[in-house]
Amino acid sequence: MGRSNQRISLDLYVNKMINGVPHIACTRDISATGIYLHRLLEPLAPEDAHIAVEFTLPGSDEIIWTEAQMVYAVEAQTQAQTRDKGGVGLRFLHLTPRHARLLEEFLTHQTF
Repeated sequence: MGRSNQRISLDLYVNKMINGVPHIACTRDISATGIYLHRLLEPLAPEDAHIAVEFTLPGSDEIIWTEAQMVYAVEAQTQAQTRDKGGVGLRFLHLTPRHARLLEEFLTHQTF
C-alpha cells in the first residue's frame, strides 16, 4: 500500500506524550496526514498506540496539538556508525480544521 500524501523532510523537535509521560522527539519528515519521529530516549510505545504530539511549524507561532496513532516502528540500528535509535511513523487522528489548514499551507509552500 503506497502513501497518498507527499512527505517533506523536516528537522524539528516535537513534544509527545506516551502513557501520560512527556518525551521529546525529532522529526524526519511530515505530511498532511502524519509524521515520522526519530526515537530519542523514550520507550517504544506498543503497536497501534495513541500518542499526543505537539509542535510548531517553522515560520509559525501557533502550537499544533493532535492525537496520533503509531502506524509502524523502525528498530534501532546497532552499528556504531549509525547510532540510529529507530523511529515511529504516526498518523494524525484529530487535527483541527485550522491546524490541518496550517499544515497544508506549510507543505504547499515548501520547495522540493
